[in-house]
Amino acid sequence: MRPITYTLTTTIPEPVDVVFQALTDPHRMAQWLPAARAVEASGPIHKGSRIRVVYDTRDTEIEVVDFNPVTVFGWAERVGRRQWKTFFRLEFAGASTRLTVQQVWTPPSWSAWLRVKFRPNRNVPARMDGMVQNLRTVLAK
Repeated sequence: MRPITYTLTTTIPEPVDVVFQALTDPHRMAQWLPAARAVEASGPIHKGSRIRVVYDTRDTEIEVVDFNPVTVFGWAERVGRRQWKTFFRLEFAGASTRLTVQQVWTPPSWSAWLRVKFRPNRNVPARMDGMVQNLRTVLAK
């Protein structure tokens, strides 16, 4: 099946470098990733890094596939939801940051597509919005 892309663009009232640091700091990731309880990384994040994320109901491993400080950060899930990729693009917007979050999913089957489309707990736009709202909260501290 063809990839499905979900995109959310918003403005964060913080400078680009501050937002990028919050996105890429393993100690702060658990604070803005919805339902994440812990994030474990073996060192500073860079392209190729593997990060373990412990959620309420599952564990996963993500691999950083795109990393260009301070403008781009992206990962692919290697365990669990293998067909999902998440990307963040940051752009200077005066004293603020224009943030674009994009999730790309390649459904393995029509039934998988239907499950994501019609199950409320898999509402991707709401999950992305929650991620951004959590990030705003982390940055406000």
